[in-house]
Amino acid sequence: MKDKITYSDDINKSSEYFRLAISLLSKQKMSVNPHNYQMGYEYVSGRNQLFNDDLDRLIKQSDPLEENQLRVLYQHYFLQDEAFLEAMRQELRHVISKLLEEFGYSGKQLSNYTQTLHQFVDILDSQGSSSDMFEETQKVIEETNSLEKAQQGLKLQVVDIIAEVDALREELQQVKEESKIDALTGIANRKAFDMELEHSILAARETRKPLCLLLLDIDHFKRFNDTYGHLIGDKVLRYVAASFKRNIKGNDFLARFGGEEFVIILPSTSINGAMILAEQIREDVSSGKLTGRETDTSYGKMMISIGVTQFRVSDLPDELIARADKALYLAKERGRNRVEKL
Repeated sequence: MKDKITYSDDINKSSEYFRLAISLLSKQKMSVNPHNYQMGYEYVSGRNQLFNDDLDRLIKQSDPLEENQLRVLYQHYFLQDEAFLEAMRQELRHVISKLLEEFGYSGKQLSNYTQTLHQFVDILDSQGSSSDMFEETQKVIEETNSLEKAQQGLKLQVVDIIAEVDALREELQQVKEESKIDALTGIANRKAFDMELEHSILAARETRKPLCLLLLDIDHFKRFNDTYGHLIGDKVLRYVAASFKRNIKGNDFLARFGGEEFVIILPSTSINGAMILAEQIREDVSSGKLTGRETDTSYGKMMISIGVTQFRVSDLPDELIARADKALYLAKERGRNRVEKL
């Protein structure tokens, strides 16, 4: 579990970090994407010496830095770090709101000042004041106008920055969504499942509609992994995930629970309907054969065991999962490649 990241920088410091982070990305020829920006901001802020040491080491080893190296570094330090993403969003909002406040206030002051001086010149002129006084005041007006024009130009630059930051904010939101995806299989991960299960339980309590949970496990996966290696094992995980995905629909929610275990949340589905779907999935997986494309090696049939259970009004999320796990254990105990319910 990563430590929670918090920021308390003032407007000047956070603006400086923003500038330095972009400069670092440019200098190291790093593409300006949300992941790299996060790393750049963290690096220039100097908050995490371990991270800075690792990035320095990569910079010395590779010129330019390779995207796969940066990806690994990002995954190690930042992937799924919700606190960091939220802190970054808050920091950007803080910087931009302060800039707008400062520029808006200064611009208003300058406009008012110019108007006041114009009125003063008119008064002086109408009263026949000395030409020297008039000329001096006119110079002040011209200088003030010049400064105000410069201020307007700066405002336009800030507008451009705001547009860029808005785009970055959207990309950060995308990163947040990507943090809920299992990188290997492309389906939802455990974190996303936990959130979805809580939501589904609340909905089931409110609507009184049935809710079922499937816990699926690949039979003899460890033996398969030891025999053929982890690369083939990864292919098996992607293969079964694709099979599960083919068989669900609508609001059904598929996720990788961990290792070779998967879960499917079935809203508005009775225990009988869940059993039918579970059997359909089991048959679909076992009917296919996994072969190596290059070597044409057959790895045999894949088999899965499935535990099925239905939500009870008093269930907490952990209790529902535990009951599905017991049903899965029963399927394993009774010979594997089967479906059991509790």
